[in-house]
Amino acid sequence: MNQLIYWLMYWLGRTRWDSGVTPPEVIEAFQIDDIPPGPVLDLGCGTGTNVIYMAQRGRQVIGIDFVPEAVARAREKARQAGVSDRVQFYVADVTRLSQLDLPRCAFALDMGCFHGLSPEGQHHYAEGLAAVLLPGARYMLYALDPRKQAGISFGILPEQVQSVFAPNFEILRVERGSFWNTGSTWFWMKRKDKPR
Repeated sequence: MNQLIYWLMYWLGRTRWDSGVTPPEVIEAFQIDDIPPGPVLDLGCGTGTNVIYMAQRGRQVIGIDFVPEAVARAREKARQAGVSDRVQFYVADVTRLSQLDLPRCAFALDMGCFHGLSPEGQHHYAEGLAAVLLPGARYMLYALDPRKQAGISFGILPEQVQSVFAPNFEILRVERGSFWNTGSTWFWMKRKDKPR
């Protein structure tokens, strides 16, 4: 059901979450140069704003979203920005990363995708992400607090994030977010060298 709603929202052009702005937290991560060398990944990339930003920082970037309209717009925006040679987009399910032929990545970003998945989907997502990230890779997650809107429940508590990611990730930092002017949290994580 959520998938159909997102498709409809992109088709209608009612994507208020798609600000077209890379958040300061992501900019800071790239400015302090704490991200190991290697390809980077944007999960739930939408129309590619952050993919383009990371490509402009010289990275090879992979963007994944399940909405074909969003990915089509992302490809066009990347072409207009002159970074098409450094980006690759997939219309795919982030809970099935093992079905894609992805390189091992040094960094992953998720701005608002993970918190909309079912609990089972969240576990598949976390396992697939751990498999595609290099040991020591960084991961930034932006998740909304639990809520119900238009009859749809989404969001996640910080302790739930910890529970899902603990086997393969170390949480380095947690801060309340303000990017979408709503209750949210940023999580900075590191892929463990030796998962439990």
